Formats: sequence, structure tokens, C-alpha cells
Amino acid sequence: MFSASSRKLPLAILIAASFCPAAAPAYQASAGTQAGGLSPPGAAIPADQVVAAVAKAREEIAQDPQSAQAYLLLGRALRIGGNIQAAGKALDRALAIDPKLSEAWVEKGLIATRRSSIVTAESLFRKAVAADPANPQARVQLATILLQQGMFDAARAQLHAALQSDPRNAYAYGNLGYIHLQQGDPRGAADALRKAIAYQPDFAQADEYLGEALLGMGNADGARAAFEKALAGNLPDQSMATYGLARALKSLGRVAQARAEYAHAALLMRQMVTLDRAQDADNRGLQLWHEGHLNQAAASFREAIAADPAYADSHNNLGGVLWELKDAVGAEREFTEAVRADPKFAKALNNLGQVYLTEGHAGEAIQEFRAAVAASPGFAVAHLNLGAALLRAKQPVAAETELRQALALDPTLALAHIELGLQLASSAGGITPEARKELEEGLRLNPQLWASLPAAVYADLMAGK
Repeated sequence: MFSASSRKLPLAILIAASFCPAAAPAYQASAGTQAGGLSPPGAAIPADQVVAAVAKAREEIAQDPQSAQAYLLLGRALRIGGNIQAAGKALDRALAIDPKLSEAWVEKGLIATRRSSIVTAESLFRKAVAADPANPQARVQLATILLQQGMFDAARAQLHAALQSDPRNAYAYGNLGYIHLQQGDPRGAADALRKAIAYQPDFAQADEYLGEALLGMGNADGARAAFEKALAGNLPDQSMATYGLARALKSLGRVAQARAEYAHAALLMRQMVTLDRAQDADNRGLQLWHEGHLNQAAASFREAIAADPAYADSHNNLGGVLWELKDAVGAEREFTEAVRADPKFAKALNNLGQVYLTEGHAGEAIQEFRAAVAASPGFAVAHLNLGAALLRAKQPVAAETELRQALALDPTLALAHIELGLQLASSAGGITPEARKELEEGLRLNPQLWASLPAAVYADLMAGK
């Protein structure tokens, strides 16, 4: 008999922030204002339903392994949950079964967009349109990518085609409004943007563009109202809307208010410049880290932090490099700073928990891992690490739940199979068929884990070969 809580297994790896090219917006996401138009969100799954969506998709795949739709649903849920690599594999499987599944091409395009791979994204969205010319989302996503490249006529054609399929598509009208603005037609822009807002009243980016159009038409009070509505919404970058509000107030003769808004806009713009500098240094650091130049990477991350001390990604990335350099104290400090800057930064919470767990502080680790999975329920590695921490805290039932959650999200997590198999064996007093299945799967995925098994388990598995 052996104790699951006493074994010594390697902990899951630290997670670095996603690579984000310096030219990409700071609010890198699937929705929101981007350079060159308005990018519609992909199909939505609430964060607290991601795990259930993944489990449901896997159940459907088990029932019908040739269901392209089930693999599409799995890929979508994994993408929304942040497991981009696994999402890509699921979507590839969907398309291998049905190459004409337009929604799967769209999902792959959204992943490419998230990675700022504009050329790849354009190719994927074109494939989505070719697979189903009546898919309005595919056409609007393609139009957004074309607008980022200044291809207004080609984008306009896609948007009009999207409206043939979906006459109430707010993002199609919003992007048409953007094109009219860029081509000096504020009245045409206002008409299109009002339709966008009518079909989606909480469309903050369209309100911002409408404010610009109304200013161009000489309607200062209408512009003021539009900018104020935009600023009350979810604008990822408020600097230009604040500047527009200042201009509208000045035109209305409200000089003191205009002066205050100008000052606020200037502050926001300076912050954006600072953030751009920090991102540029952070991206250099990521590249150096990926190439194995740890000390140079650390210097770049410190440069980013010097430019913007509140830039959570660089604190997290510096912590990861310091961890690899065996500076646990420095790593803990940087992960803590990352969480202080962004209390819902799941990767930093996971990494901080990892440090605590390595130091033997299971209680503190559990707290951080719970915060990580609360911030990102689809974060499979955080569920794995939470399960490992719960085992060390002698909470096997809760640990088993988290390990199963991790495997539901990502069945390729070898360490989760091993941890679960050892826990099942520990609770049963020996290696049951289910425990053996989990252990063998973990070892198949990562044979190096043989060396980490307790002697009794190693001997039992070897005897069963």
C-alpha cells in the first residue's frame, strides 16, 4: 500500500503569457475595435459553462467518432476556454471529417486572429466563405481582416454579401460605417452605424464611430451623446472617444468641460504609448525566452516593466524566466506583482500557486489555483495543479474531481492521468483496472514519468506487462 500524498512527481510546467506581436492591440481578443474595423465575436459560451461544454462535446464524440459537428463544438469550447492548441487539433479533426464545415474554418480563423496571424486568418476565413457562401459570420470576419489591410472595396463586397444572408447583422453595418468614415462620407457612416446600434444597442465601438460621423456632419450635441454612450460601454481603448467628446464639448461652447476631457484624453494616449513600449519589450523577451536566451529575456521583461510597472504580462513572463534560472524568490515576487496588477490573470495565479506548491505551502497553492480556475474555468493545467495541491493537502475526493476536470478539458495531460491513477490506487489499496488504465495512458503519453512512480506501483505495472 502507498500514500498518494507522499509521492514525488514533477509538477506541471509554468505557463507563459501568450505571444502577442507588438503591432497587435493590447486588448487582444476575439471581439472589440481593432485596427481597421470592428471584429465580431465568435460563438459565445459563458465562462462558467466551458467545462460542461467540453464534456458534452466529448460525450458526443464518444457516441459518434465521425461527428464533425461534435469536434467543432469541442474546438469552440476549448478555444473559448483558452486551450488553443487542443482547440486547433479538434477543429482539424472536424475538417478532416467534413472539409465543407464553414464554422470550423471560422473558428480556426479566430485562433489565427488571436495570434495576430493576419495572412493566415484571411486564408482561413476565405475557406470558410468558400465552404458556405451564405455564412454571414465568415464574410464579416473576412471583411474585418481585409479592412486591417486597407482593402476597402473587397471588404465592402463581403459586408454586403453578409447582409444578404443576415439583414440584421450589426457588425456588417458597423464595418460599413467605418468604411464610409474612412472615405470621407460621414452621412453614409451615420446611416450605417445607426442601423448597427439599432440591432445591437450595447455596441460601444459603433457609438464611438457614430460620434465621429456626427462631428463630421456638424451635429456636436448628437456626437456628444454618442461619445458619452460609447464611454459608458465596454470600449477597450477609451482615448479616441474621450478626445472626440472633448471636441464635441468645445463645439458646444462648454470650454471647461472640454478642457478636462482633452487632459483626460492626453493622459489615456500617453498610457497607450507607454503600453506599446512595454509590449514591444515584452515581445522581444518572449522571443528570446523561446530561443533559450534566458538572461537576455529577463532583461527585456525588466525593460517592459520599467516602461509600464503595471504591465502584468511582463511580470508574469519575468517570473517564468527567473523560475527557469532557479531564482524561486524572484519568480514568486514577479508572479505576485502580476496578480496585483491583474487579480484575474489566470496564468499568473497558476504560476504563483505553482511556486507555493513547490515550497510545500499546499494551502496557499490551493487558494491561487482556485482563483485561476475561477478566472478561467477552461484552464486545464490549473485544474491539474489544483488537484495535485488538494492531494498534498489530503483532500482526495476534491482532488479527484479537479483531475477529472483537467482530463475532460485536455485528455493529453499525461501528469493528470498519473495523478488520477495513483489516487485511485491509493483509495482502493491497490491498482484497480481504472487506476491501471489511467497510469498506462499517462505513461503512454509521457514515458519519462516511469521514473517518478512509487516503487510498488512501478513493480505492479511492470508485472502486468
